[in-house]
Amino acid sequence: MYIVVAGGGKIGYYLVKTLLPYKHKLAVIEPQVDLCEKLANELHISVFNGDATDLDILAQVEVDKADTFIAVTGRDEDNLIACQLVKRNYGVKRTVARVNNPKNIEVFQKLGVDFAVSSTSVIADLIEQEVDYTGMKTLMKLKSGKLVLNEILITDKSPVINKSLKDINIPKDCILVTVIRDEEVIIPNGFTILKDKDYIIAVSSKQDQQELREYFLGKKKD
Repeated sequence: MYIVVAGGGKIGYYLVKTLLPYKHKLAVIEPQVDLCEKLANELHISVFNGDATDLDILAQVEVDKADTFIAVTGRDEDNLIACQLVKRNYGVKRTVARVNNPKNIEVFQKLGVDFAVSSTSVIADLIEQEVDYTGMKTLMKLKSGKLVLNEILITDKSPVINKSLKDINIPKDCILVTVIRDEEVIIPNGFTILKDKDYIIAVSSKQDQQELREYFLGKKKD
């Protein structure tokens, strides 16, 4: 795979260093000469001194042959413009952009960037997944965060304990995907009875997560 990285600062440097063992063909675009020399000497890759928003530089890098273009400069505007240029002018199929301000993620996605990544948002999501709600975890976000895959641990205090699915009404915009009982994976149907220590995997909208939690685990006490 041919990967072009725009930005040879700390993030670009460690990104390339991480990708090297996977035997990808790598090239970096960096405007500062000293960083170009460091990357070339230490990582032994192709480095181009210039601006990733410059069409001439992009042509020199042969970005039209790239499978993935990753923009990780310190400026959101440059990352967005570079990704747009390579996608529209050179037909690069996959673009990834570092987003320094999390508020810009949605804008990047609407303007055609395939993956907009904010370290702030990544850290926040990791924290949220671990401490989302007692007895419930967010396993994955889908459709740009509009849908979430939840893991819920049923306890003996759950309001649905020992009830069959046909006798309970799951919240409107929630889908029960599977029930995990010990080492057994159960495809649920109306006759499936929920037991203590069952793990439920369910999909819900982000706004219905709290309702889903309360439905299976009961309301949290103040």
